[in-house]
Amino acid sequence: MFILLSPKVRMKEEEVVGPKNFPDLVNVDLDSIRARGKLIVLTENSASTYYLYKEEEMGFDYELAKKFAKYLRVKLEIRVIENLDSMFAMLYRGEGDIIASNLSVNEERKKFLAFSPAIYKTKQVLVQRKDTANKLLADGIVVHNQNELDKLPIHVHRYSSFYNRLTNIIQSSGANIQVIEASGKIGTEELLQDVANGTIPSTVTDKSLAYLCIEDYPSLDMSVELEGEDDIAWAVRPNSFLLQQQINAFLTGKTGIGFVTKLYARYFGRPEENWTGGIKRVFSMPPIKEGNLSPYDSLYRLHAPIVGWDWRLLTALSFVESSFNPNAESWAGARGLMQLMPATMAKYGGDTLCPPSNNIQTGAKMLKNLDNFWKQRVRNPEERIKFMLASYNCGPGHVLDAMCIAKQIGKNDTLWDGNVAEALILKSQRQYYAMSCVRHGYINGVGPVNFVNKILAIFEHYKSASK
Repeated sequence: MFILLSPKVRMKEEEVVGPKNFPDLVNVDLDSIRARGKLIVLTENSASTYYLYKEEEMGFDYELAKKFAKYLRVKLEIRVIENLDSMFAMLYRGEGDIIASNLSVNEERKKFLAFSPAIYKTKQVLVQRKDTANKLLADGIVVHNQNELDKLPIHVHRYSSFYNRLTNIIQSSGANIQVIEASGKIGTEELLQDVANGTIPSTVTDKSLAYLCIEDYPSLDMSVELEGEDDIAWAVRPNSFLLQQQINAFLTGKTGIGFVTKLYARYFGRPEENWTGGIKRVFSMPPIKEGNLSPYDSLYRLHAPIVGWDWRLLTALSFVESSFNPNAESWAGARGLMQLMPATMAKYGGDTLCPPSNNIQTGAKMLKNLDNFWKQRVRNPEERIKFMLASYNCGPGHVLDAMCIAKQIGKNDTLWDGNVAEALILKSQRQYYAMSCVRHGYINGVGPVNFVNKILAIFEHYKSASK
């Protein structure tokens, strides 16, 4: 048995999290929460917990916490955990009332935390980089099952359930697995990005989070499952008896059960049926039939002048958003050919029934507004289109943050490729989204960057076909 803990990331003694050196437990329960009028929830910035999307707060844990705060008739305050190693100490100090951050239940944690009923169950998966060019590797990967975990060093957080699971596997099998301690200042999703970049060889994460990220990281393989299954739950202080009772009543009641079921389906889909953690998806160009780009060519031609675009660019955007399905609805609630959020439709006078002409017109109005927003910041029209497309996908706030990051790291903040696009991808790493000039926190920037690239590629495809 061999466990390697990197000395470079060891924490100071006072930062180490564990029952022996926790701060004193504050006496804050439901009565104090109601007196202050707000529930404080500790969570991580990640795709499965809490983030901003198109200027709206999103995340499985965020939406569930918002529903619970309404149940208690108090306001909700989200407090983002800056160092995952300190979240339990933060709870004990009273800096938050609940940890709602994809937290798994285990016997060690039960000694110093009180848990809600399981909100959902998930498996753990190994995350490794694919190298399909290496003919010596079957399927382009080093590890094919749990018995081969000793072939790669595995980076995980010391106080995570992943560390505990790997330790149990080592103890039960005697395997010579190298487990390397990751700093708590590095987020769970940042470890996935580090594997994709080749910075580290592998990590372990929850299958539910992997399911959300697999589309954005085609170079990763997440198909190797570890034995066992985890209960994911909220944690409270062990002396918050009344708060725990209310959480239990909420989650096990008819309203709570129904809400969690719908919320889980919206964020995670049906992973057991759709999971393709080891399959590479190939992007293909849309077909062009009899000279027509879509069933709605006349409408794209009609409304493209609103934004001053070539109608084929507007068509390409719509294809990437909806595949020309006027009834399309995303997991986040965006609807129609242009995949507009309800708040956007209301802002620009769009019809919530999403008839094709009105939906395209509303999308063009939104793009015109984005053009006006970026005109003074990015004067080059061709560059500005890229900033507009990224903003359409994730909101202008995240793109403004990326401009700030680009400038801080010596990049050109008015050029997209290799500059602001690269900074947007970095925005999933805490050291960047925690910069003082960043206002909108975490985002998985790989998605918006791929979004821009796909639309511009399809636009060129459409132009070539038109010739």
